[in-house]
Amino acid sequence: MHSMDMITAREKDIPALIRILTPPFETNRSVNRCVKQDDKRLQRIAKQIRYVCKISIRNNLAFMNSSQTGALLCNLSDGKKSTILDDFLFILQVSGLKLGLQILKREKQLKQLRPKTNYCHLWFIGVLNDWQGNGVGSQLLTCLKQRCKEKNLPIYLETSNAFNIPFYERNGFRLIKTRKLPMDDFEIYFFSWSPNE
Repeated sequence: MHSMDMITAREKDIPALIRILTPPFETNRSVNRCVKQDDKRLQRIAKQIRYVCKISIRNNLAFMNSSQTGALLCNLSDGKKSTILDDFLFILQVSGLKLGLQILKREKQLKQLRPKTNYCHLWFIGVLNDWQGNGVGSQLLTCLKQRCKEKNLPIYLETSNAFNIPFYERNGFRLIKTRKLPMDDFEIYFFSWSPNE
């Protein structure tokens, strides 16, 4: 397995990030929990990924490999957040008002379960379906861990897909807790990685 070039994505790369990340998340329960379930569901998932891209790019934490087969989106716990316009467009294009208000409550609950220290939050990691199982995701995580190690930042993430647990554990992440939020009908698995381990 050869090493991979990881590119810091910019505004111009948002279409590529959406193209990479939308297919792997089409059936993800957490992603679909935040998306109005109608005939525009797939377009809404793409808009949700665009929302996360913008925040990650503001924090210089949106990455993809040079072959554009894998990408990851992160944020800093103390980093730049969404703007009022971002949130307005999210409610308008992704969730709708009623679900949007529920999501705000859900995000507040998730935030309370995260550490109070500075950390990198891994929001999305995805690999095009045809490239899954070829080490692309592991290479992306290796690059991210190296960047976070240089800044002495731990990484935290949540996943609602139990299938992902072995992948994160193989890549040095530790399962720290499992929770089912009141508005969800599925478990969320919380993982951490420390630069000192």
